[in-house]
Amino acid sequence: MPQNRGMADVAPFKALRYGDQPEPLGALLCPPYDVISTEERERLYAQSPHNFVRIEFPKPNGDPYAAAAADLAAWRLRGVMKQDAAAAIYVHDHEFSVGRARVRRRGVHCALRLHRPDEGIVMPHELTFPKAKEDRLALLRATRTNTSAIFGVYEDARGEIAGSIARHIEGTRPTAEATVGDQQHRVWAVGDRLAIGEFRDALAKRRVYIADGHHRYETALAYLAERTGGASADAPINYVLAYLCSADDAGLRIFATHRVVRGDGALDRAIDRYFERAPIDAGAIGDIQPGIVVVRDGRYEQLTLKADADLSSVRPAWRELPVAQAEELLLREARDAGADVAYEHDTNAALAATESGATAVLLRAVDPATLRRVADAGERLPQKTTYFYPKVPAGLVVRPLD
Repeated sequence: MPQNRGMADVAPFKALRYGDQPEPLGALLCPPYDVISTEERERLYAQSPHNFVRIEFPKPNGDPYAAAAADLAAWRLRGVMKQDAAAAIYVHDHEFSVGRARVRRRGVHCALRLHRPDEGIVMPHELTFPKAKEDRLALLRATRTNTSAIFGVYEDARGEIAGSIARHIEGTRPTAEATVGDQQHRVWAVGDRLAIGEFRDALAKRRVYIADGHHRYETALAYLAERTGGASADAPINYVLAYLCSADDAGLRIFATHRVVRGDGALDRAIDRYFERAPIDAGAIGDIQPGIVVVRDGRYEQLTLKADADLSSVRPAWRELPVAQAEELLLREARDAGADVAYEHDTNAALAATESGATAVLLRAVDPATLRRVADAGERLPQKTTYFYPKVPAGLVVRPLD
C-alpha cells in the first residue's frame, strides 16, 4: 500500500517545438516509440528528414542514441526546433474518430515532479518490461530530453480544472495546429501566471495516475537516481514531461489490449480447469462486452469463471478483472508451455490473426475508476492491460532538461 497521501506538483517549462517548416506540422510528428513498428518507422523516415521518429525511435544502426542526440542538436542549431522563450503549460486538444463519433480529449502538457510509487502521489497501475526501460534510459542519457510525454489522469468530477482551463484559452488562437490522418491537434501555450497557479493549486489536491508511459516514468526515476548529487530540488531532472487529462473528460477512451496466442497447446487445458465455455455470436461482442472471448477457427466462445475455480494465484485487487484472469489463469500456463503471446489493441487485427491459425483472446477494457482503485490499493495490473486511445504524439511538445 502507498505509505501516505501526498499531492502532485506540476510546473511550467520552456518547450522545444518545431519552428516554421516547408512541411506541415503533422508530417513531422510521430507516435510514441512503443507503437511504432519497423515498417512504420521506415515510412516516417521517408516522410520527412525532420520527422521526430529520428529522435523518439531512431533506427538501430551503429549507436542510435548518439545519432538521435546529434540530430536533435543539429535541428536546434538550424532552428528546425526552437525552445520557447518563456515557461508555459501547454493545453492540447486532440480530436479523433471512434466509430462514427467525433471526439475531443483535452489535456495539459506540463512538468510533473517525480515521486516513487510508495509515496502515494504519482500512481502506476501496470507492470513494466525491463528491456524497454533500458532503451528509454539510453535515449534519455544521450539526448537529455523528455522526447515524449507520460500520460496521466486525475479526478475532476466537478469540472473545476476543466472550467479553469477553458476560461484561460477561450477566444484565443492556438499557437500550433496539426493534422495527422483523421486526427487533429491544437495547442495553446499558456504562460499567464494566474492560469498556471490555478492549475498547480488544483493538482496539489490530487493524485496523478499513470495511464500510459510507465516505462518512461520509471526511466525518469532511474535517471534522477543517477544524477542526484548536487542537484537542487527544483532542478529539471526532478520532473518529467507529462500530458495530464481529467479522468472525467468526455474524450477519454480506454481500449482493451487483446492477446494473440500461437502454439497454444496448453490453453485448452487451462480453459477447462478454470472456466465454463459458451458459444457466442460474433456480432454480440460489441453489444454485451463479455469479459473474455476466445476465438479460433471461426468459433467464438465466451469464458465464465467456474464457481469452484481456485483464484489463490490472482491478487485480490485483480480478481474480478478479465485481463488479470486471462493472464494468471490462461496465458501464464500457455507461455510456460512455449506458446508465443502477442499484444493487439485492434480487435479486427486480433481476429485477422486467427485466419492464419492463431487464437485470439479478446478482453473487456478496464475503466478509469477500476484503474484508480487498483493503483490506490498499491497493486499493478499485468503488462499491456490498457490502451489509452489515441496515443499522444511525440514531437508536438518536447521538454529539454538543459
